[in-house]
Amino acid sequence: MPRGIRLAEHGHEDAQLCLVLEGEYLECARGRVWRLQPGTVWLRPAREQHSNVVAPEQDALTLLVSFRRERFAACERADAGPRLVSSLLLDELRAGLVGELRRGDAGAALALEGWALLLLSHAERAAAGMGAGTGAPPPWLHDARRMIEQSYRNRVSLATIAASLGIHPATLAAAFRRYYQVSVGELIRELRLRHARQRLRGSRAPIKQIAVEAGFYDQAHLGRCCRRRFGVSPGEIRRR
Repeated sequence: MPRGIRLAEHGHEDAQLCLVLEGEYLECARGRVWRLQPGTVWLRPAREQHSNVVAPEQDALTLLVSFRRERFAACERADAGPRLVSSLLLDELRAGLVGELRRGDAGAALALEGWALLLLSHAERAAAGMGAGTGAPPPWLHDARRMIEQSYRNRVSLATIAASLGIHPATLAAAFRRYYQVSVGELIRELRLRHARQRLRGSRAPIKQIAVEAGFYDQAHLGRCCRRRFGVSPGEIRRR
């Protein structure tokens, strides 16, 4: 989708999963606005009315997977609304998906079909968890995630997010585990690591500076987290 493009409200006949690979855009539906960034998976029911605005900085590359209604039945029974599907695994697949899209050969088509089914399995499991007697997540949970995505480079924590929303930290922690399958701390660390990895690949700034601006205590803290998450040091990420 070209940068800056605005798509008026519309719907699609089939249910869809949208995996954002590059760039970002806004999804507007049911009176709410979601910012979809690289690694985000967005679940959209059949004929759901929505509009889109692509960020002006760069084009948005999105893998858009449409499913016939019978393949999507489990998700629709659990919750008919659009929503995010959270999985750290899916962000790791993103680089491979971009490569396969650019190859465009017969092998790429098979790989994309396999990943499409993987996306559907994650969506169905998320829907099953959300539909176990509770329905959709509470509205404040979306606000909590948005606050984290906007302030993860600062000294944000479970306690500060809970206090700003006026809820108990244990309630927030349980909701994150239930609906996003990660803890608040894991999400904050993952966002910081993504930011640091992007800066390591795209700039020559000192690693110490990148560590601090991403929200880590120091370069050593970033190094430990990088080795646990990616299996390599920040310096190796930059060299590759």
